[in-house]
Amino acid sequence: MKERLESDELKIYKSLDSRKKLNAKEKQYFAGLEKGFIGEKLFDDWLEPILGDRILLPDMQFMPKSTFVQIDTILLTSKLIYTFEVKNYEGDHVLEGDNLLRTDGSDTKNPLLQLKRNEPVLRSILDNLGFKIPIQSIAVFVNPSFHLYNAPVDLPIIYPTQLQRFIEKLNYTPSFLKKHHTELASKLISATVAENPYVRLPAYRYDELRKGIVCPGCGRFYEEYVRSTLTCSSCGGRESAHSAVLRNIKEFKLLFPDDRITVSGVHDWCNIIQEKKTIRKILDTQFKLVNKGRGSYYKE
Repeated sequence: MKERLESDELKIYKSLDSRKKLNAKEKQYFAGLEKGFIGEKLFDDWLEPILGDRILLPDMQFMPKSTFVQIDTILLTSKLIYTFEVKNYEGDHVLEGDNLLRTDGSDTKNPLLQLKRNEPVLRSILDNLGFKIPIQSIAVFVNPSFHLYNAPVDLPIIYPTQLQRFIEKLNYTPSFLKKHHTELASKLISATVAENPYVRLPAYRYDELRKGIVCPGCGRFYEEYVRSTLTCSSCGGRESAHSAVLRNIKEFKLLFPDDRITVSGVHDWCNIIQEKKTIRKILDTQFKLVNKGRGSYYKE
């Protein structure tokens, strides 16, 4: 009912990483976002085989009464709702009270605290929707190289070596969804908010960004454009100018949502497409022209 997609924050970092030099702190934050998304997708893959009578709701963001919570994964079954905080942490960690530390002493996010914060908010949302259903909250560590010291055995944690057994247990637990479960899933999706108010984006300006079209296969910029086809000299990937330009416009609108789409602007942003008439033809197929002459621009 809901697909897990890269957040706009992650997409922007990916774009900026290709088009400008991120500082060390920005690169570290970007790497964390990317690694987190990979971990969440990996856990989705674990759950995929048992979704016959269960509903997976990924990346659910709620903000009732100005309290923002983000739940990595909700799994709706006929008898209870699972909420999962998924972490793709690597290496040795130690639990000291409420603090989750790497063995080098650096602090990291403790998913158990996130669970404690998220569960009462979700309970309140369910109450407001008129659904009384138990919630079970679990922290999931998906990276096989992760190890945690000093953790009591009764914590709501699934370690990498326990994932297979947990999925098998879920699979053997009967779940028979009815119409009201589907309605609940739809109402939960409707209650989500699209934007995270706590995104941390680097500062950037149009004039400091490298112009061009990035190959979706390897992330390098296209350098060859012949007969309406772009070819990547790095990985050999090929793409039509039409799809590449439209994809590049999406990236531009993500980075500069308030800027207008014009032939000259897209021509400059794409850089490798020599003729403006090619840009105009592509824009005419997907966008509506507003005005004519000097002040003309396109909108969706």
